[in-house]
Amino acid sequence: MGHDDVEMAGLLQRLSEGLQLSPDEAIRLVERAELPVLGLAAREAARLQNPEGLVGFVVDQTILYSNVCQPNCPFCNGTVTADDPRAFTLTPEEVVEKARPAVAAGAQQIILQGGHRIDLPWEYYLDLIRSLKEAYPGIAVAAYSPTEILVMAASFGRSTREVMTDLKEAGLDLLLSGGAEALGWLRQKENRILLRGPWNDWFDVLHRAHDLGIPVIGMVPFGLGETARERVGLLYRIRAVQFRTSRRGEGVFRALVPYDAGAPPALGESLPAGLPWPEAGPASPSDPTGYEYLRMVALARLLVDNVPRIQASFLTQGAKVAQVALAGGADDFGGTQFQCARVELAAGRFGRMTPEEVQRLVRDAGLIPARRSPTYAILERLEPQ
Repeated sequence: MGHDDVEMAGLLQRLSEGLQLSPDEAIRLVERAELPVLGLAAREAARLQNPEGLVGFVVDQTILYSNVCQPNCPFCNGTVTADDPRAFTLTPEEVVEKARPAVAAGAQQIILQGGHRIDLPWEYYLDLIRSLKEAYPGIAVAAYSPTEILVMAASFGRSTREVMTDLKEAGLDLLLSGGAEALGWLRQKENRILLRGPWNDWFDVLHRAHDLGIPVIGMVPFGLGETARERVGLLYRIRAVQFRTSRRGEGVFRALVPYDAGAPPALGESLPAGLPWPEAGPASPSDPTGYEYLRMVALARLLVDNVPRIQASFLTQGAKVAQVALAGGADDFGGTQFQCARVELAAGRFGRMTPEEVQRLVRDAGLIPARRSPTYAILERLEPQ
């Protein structure tokens, strides 16, 4: 056993004992630890969090209400500027209609996605949520990132608390956090454009969300040229927020979702007719592989031990890699994403990710599928028929 192997084994042993690594130690783990040992350690950590082996999932749909984003940064595939002929912005009524088939099929949650806009009225954002809640009273709405909250506050001359209070009163159920995407961009461009930071403001939004009782889904993007230090920085910031908010009740983060931020978005039929996403270009040698994704899942579980769930991502990785993630630290399968009719379910087999397909994948991984709420509370353990 080489020196690196001995050191990695020692670091993983300390994590298994509930001890936190220093940032420098965590960076060495990110840089040097191999997937097999990371995955095994993360699997054991997940079992401690979830001894019954339950893997939750929810029926949901993501709706892109606009593909316009003012900053036009490189982190969102398919976004355009307002003067682009492909630009669109859905009305609240159009969003309601797009949600109708998914709700009829049993969707419990609608996720709203859009760009950073300074040209839309404040009431538009509230009406998106209100309209969905009025049309489908039982549906949960997850929307907006800390950055979008900050842009709204700056654009409309309001405090972040006022913005989030209004969104909460309109019916917002969950917030989607973001963080790492801008680190390399800001470093390269040397400007202060408001994308996914600065960190103090990001912290403030998450604490405001906790104060208002709005839980957060922690997005953990990677694959944008970030360094090991930046990856650890994001994970440790999430851990710190969870620790601080846990002192005032349940921590604000319900789950973490590692995902390849450079992968094409899987929004499928949520786009207006005639506006397909651009074809994916040739793979770059620096593009993350399934191997790197599985390492990130394991690292998220090991380094952020105070967030209860790690969600696998079949949209960017395909069903098989997401299934393997369940053996390496993940213990949630996310939402079925009704709008995606062409998910890679297996080699050469594409289709919709149905609840039945989720159950099959989870059981084949030796775990127990369970229906959950949008806030990750287990509702029903699903036994084989």
